[in-house]
Amino acid sequence: MALISFDKDAVIEYTPEFGGNRESENPCVVRLKFVSNAKAQHYTSLVRAKAKRNLNDLALVTEALQDVQKKQFIEHVESVSGYTLSSGKEVTTAEEFYETADRLLVEEVLKAMESSAKLSEAQRKNS
Repeated sequence: MALISFDKDAVIEYTPEFGGNRESENPCVVRLKFVSNAKAQHYTSLVRAKAKRNLNDLALVTEALQDVQKKQFIEHVESVSGYTLSSGKEVTTAEEFYETADRLLVEEVLKAMESSAKLSEAQRKNS
């Protein structure tokens, strides 16, 4: 069987598993772009560059990791649908989603954008 991946500019509709979302009648869907190995290495080099002053300073390295993680998330999430705050406000942007979503949900989306297999298994099915 041939391996198939995603074009760098392809937008994939990813339905997270978090909280039983995939079984929901109106699930949250995150439209995102795949992060290839080369792009992931680029983000790793950004962390190194931000923390180069002192790789032994855990606070500095943690801050660099968080900054680059947010950058990757915002650069690769095109939009969000089906995600609402308790106030009733619908969240549609990557930045607001990143700032308000559960940590485990954000981590799931980050892991999915780096895995063509995860993206393929969780693509929103066309009705």
